[in-house]
Amino acid sequence: MAQLKEIRDRINSIEGTQKITGAMYMIASTKLRHARKSRDDNAVYFSTLKNIMERLLRHLPESEHPYLRVSDKPRDTQTHGYLMITADKGLAGAYNQNILKGTEKQMRSDGGKARIFVVGETGRRYFRNHNVNIDEEFVYSSENPTHHLGRMITSYILPLFQDKEIDDLHIIYTGMKSAMEAEVRIRQLLPLKSAIEEELGKKIPKDIYNEEFIFSPSPDEVIDAVVPNFMNGYIYSTLIESYCAEQNSRMLAMQTASDAASSMIKDLGVQYNRARQGVITQEITEVSAGAEANGGY
Repeated sequence: MAQLKEIRDRINSIEGTQKITGAMYMIASTKLRHARKSRDDNAVYFSTLKNIMERLLRHLPESEHPYLRVSDKPRDTQTHGYLMITADKGLAGAYNQNILKGTEKQMRSDGGKARIFVVGETGRRYFRNHNVNIDEEFVYSSENPTHHLGRMITSYILPLFQDKEIDDLHIIYTGMKSAMEAEVRIRQLLPLKSAIEEELGKKIPKDIYNEEFIFSPSPDEVIDAVVPNFMNGYIYSTLIESYCAEQNSRMLAMQTASDAASSMIKDLGVQYNRARQGVITQEITEVSAGAEANGGY
């Protein structure tokens, strides 16, 4: 009987956990639906902004503006900036681990000095536990992507690049590869020309004779006005994309956990029935033996 109670308690415990994972699946599914809507709403704006930047840079091939500066120092002597977007909590499969591994791999590949900028409690906690210095912890929830957060990050990092405290900036985040599959993405955000060329997958052409482009009041002032907005839009887009990927990963993780719980309950149910059958068989045997001992029927 003790074995039966133990199996029954395990089944009840797993069923309780399954209810929790099922509820978390539904919550993640709802959040993912809203996040996808925000991503789709932002896609047209960001695509237009990217096209504007391409046109702008096409007419500034020789500009010496600080935002367009490319360092001539050897790469392993440069100071590299890394903006990493993680989640505020776990229970999302390998979502956070993949971001952390991707960041460390990029840092090893680049060499030089690293300055790390983190969004998300998981990333902050990881680097603190590994005694890695974080340049800035953006203490905003990664679960609420806003343009304000994008502006705050831009206003902190852009002056560092302008003052040559960092030579480039990479943003590491998780994007949606398909409707149900996510992947870690590492994109260069500064210098700006390199970032746009990476997005386009090609060099920006220097042919400026096919269209008229007038800068008013001056090219540098136009760049000063447009670049921060581009960075805001880019960072905001990655925050939304990361949030989509996080909820998708959490939804899949909870589904996997629920399926595993169902499998365990099924196996324990078989064990319970066998144990119960064994107890019944033993009781029948004891009753029969007692009857025979008392002279039979």
